Amino acid sequence: MAIRTQMTYQVAIVPSATRTRVLVSDGPDELLRAILPPASRLHVRAVVTFLEGLSLWLNAKLHVVLCADARAEHSLGLTDELGVGVRSLFFDVEVRDRAIRRRRGRRIRGIGDFVDVRQLRLVVDDA
Repeated sequence: MAIRTQMTYQVAIVPSATRTRVLVSDGPDELLRAILPPASRLHVRAVVTFLEGLSLWLNAKLHVVLCADARAEHSLGLTDELGVGVRSLFFDVEVRDRAIRRRRGRRIRGIGDFVDVRQLRLVVDDA
């Protein structure tokens, strides 16, 4: 089996009071969707163990994006006391505030539609 050298697998985790949503993707392709119990009902190491197992299954280091508010972040075991995402042999965690949305850049008008060119830029940004 070939060993991947880049973190192409992304795991998005969105915890809430009623559930924890998980989306695993490989570039533009979705591999797994899950709705799991809320963090308040989980074992202390449940999420970390899940991510370690998934990393071993995929034979790759995972890029984890935790989309959470300050209350939910620390209870999953994916952040330190300051709210910074943890790093391990199996995964790196990036914390994003649920309220902050990615800003769409300004676009120049007047000389045609550049949708295909913008799509190429998105591929390069995600790599």
